[in-house]
Amino acid sequence: MTKAIDEAVLRRADLHVLHAVDLSPALLHLPHDVTVDTRDLANEQRTKVWRVAQPLLENAGLEVVRVDREGRPGQALVEYCAEIGAELLVVGTRGRGRVRGLLLGSTAEDVVNRGECDMLLVR
Repeated sequence: MTKAIDEAVLRRADLHVLHAVDLSPALLHLPHDVTVDTRDLANEQRTKVWRVAQPLLENAGLEVVRVDREGRPGQALVEYCAEIGAELLVVGTRGRGRVRGLLLGSTAEDVVNRGECDMLLVR
């Protein structure tokens, strides 16, 4: 995220930070009669992500727009960039995605193949 902040400062631009999660509603039935709703897990994860990001965003010294989306992260990023007319998308190249995305990461691969604006891929 620091590279995205650096680029926004350099370009004197607002920083839009998007968190997307691909989630199909499901219930997980675990041992000992424990049932977990995957939406609850996703919301907990989203809260953790924003909690970690908050100190960086607060100290960025620029306008920050936080965005939450549901759906495939790569698709959500590409669609959001088109909606706001983004000039640059900064995306990390490693994550916990599908096996086929080992080299770039599945989200980065989706964005590179489908995105229309300039991109900065960051390790």
